[in-house]
Amino acid sequence: RTMNHVSRSGVEWRSYRSPKGGFEAASLDYARPMKARESGHPFEVIFLRIPPGQRPWPYHSHGAQWEFYYVMEGSGEMRLEDGPVPIEKGDAMMCPPDEAHQLHNTGEGDLVVQIIADNPPADYCHYPDSGKWACGGKVFRMQETEYYDGEE
Repeated sequence: RTMNHVSRSGVEWRSYRSPKGGFEAASLDYARPMKARESGHPFEVIFLRIPPGQRPWPYHSHGAQWEFYYVMEGSGEMRLEDGPVPIEKGDAMMCPPDEAHQLHNTGEGDLVVQIIADNPPADYCHYPDSGKWACGGKVFRMQETEYYDGEE
């Protein structure tokens, strides 16, 4: 393997807003131009800018991925299963697999967070509020069915 280098000029802020407007943020994703996932890199680095009052994505958990968050600017909260935790500049959080979480900018200025995530070969997300699951870029609902062990 060789070092994978991307200069800051090779990375652009990408803004996104969910179709219904419930989620909004902008990201500076160094993993994309480095082709981190395709190259098998062990982690990804993203800078996330969340406008006041916004959440970047739904409340969710990952089946395999660890995520480290470092607050670079602003304040807000990290929603966890036990309730919201206030966060501010200089705070760090580590979310292990299966721990549901969500960022929310409750401050008056942008909330800027650096995210470093390990890069498992396979991962899925669960969205407890909606009962949806996502895997491989596809979102779906699970329904309970009778368990079949292959024997009659």
